[in-house]
Amino acid sequence: MRKRLHFFAAGLFLASLWSCKIESNQPDRNIYNFTQEVSLSTVKKEYSVGDIFRLEVSIPDKTLKDLTSGADIRIDNATFNVTTLMEVLQIDPLPGSIDRFDLIIQDGAADKEEDFPQNGAALLKYGCPANTYTMRIGYQLKQRGNYLLRLNPERLSSLIFFTDGGNCSIQDIFPPPSEADLGNVFYTFDIEDNNLDVFNTLVDDTQDPLLLEYRQALEDKRAFFIAVR
Repeated sequence: MRKRLHFFAAGLFLASLWSCKIESNQPDRNIYNFTQEVSLSTVKKEYSVGDIFRLEVSIPDKTLKDLTSGADIRIDNATFNVTTLMEVLQIDPLPGSIDRFDLIIQDGAADKEEDFPQNGAALLKYGCPANTYTMRIGYQLKQRGNYLLRLNPERLSSLIFFTDGGNCSIQDIFPPPSEADLGNVFYTFDIEDNNLDVFNTLVDDTQDPLLLEYRQALEDKRAFFIAVR
């Protein structure tokens, strides 16, 4: 738990620095810190080529709790986003080609990176301009391999901005208008078992720094391990 809280505090610190950069020469405004859980459908120890599992987020009342004050904050007109990335472990079986992933969008939207078929890198979005804060986006697994699905692996949190009244047009203004509040959203997986045990069985007691980083991400529920056979 100590490691998890330490990592979480570090994430909020980095996000705050990013927010401060945006806030240069801007009026004072409220800055909040939120957590948001991502659920997964079709969670299992081993997947088959062609399987689809779906990432789901829902904020039915458009309200999140601020971690600092404990207050419930109404968020009328934000566009939420989370970066996803598939790390490939260099452990047999290895993928047979770079055509490894596809996205199936049910609710929300996604901007795929140019090399998405190889590394699954995408920006998943929900909220404005939709009326509901719901995301249902599926990953299709197209190659055998060992993959680590990570949430916001670089920034750790995502920035949102919002005002009262529900006007989504502010999302086209950057930097945000002076009346907008800011929020740092820290994402974790809302699942009891994210296959940390499967990962540990494959890597054994390795001290490789990268694999240790992956293990920490799994322990913090910021990652989900996927064995495709």
